[in-house]
Amino acid sequence: MHNSRSTNSTATEVAMKSGDPLKTIKPIRSQKTGVLLPREGTFVRAVENMGRMLILVNFGNAGEEYLFPDEILGDPSKA
Repeated sequence: MHNSRSTNSTATEVAMKSGDPLKTIKPIRSQKTGVLLPREGTFVRAVENMGRMLILVNFGNAGEEYLFPDEILGDPSKA
């Protein structure tokens, strides 16, 4: 099964390198703690799980969270 999330993930996976800054496109609540995550974080890695691409993002003191590729934007200053 191929959906829009997996289509977008290929571009994100190729464009992002570990340590690259990124921003979320909307406020996101942590699945672990329930608090709102900062809008800026650092790309850690991309992983595939059950046919979906997930992006591991380090949010500093807020911890690491997995996000879908369509929830993040790469830092435009790095483009």
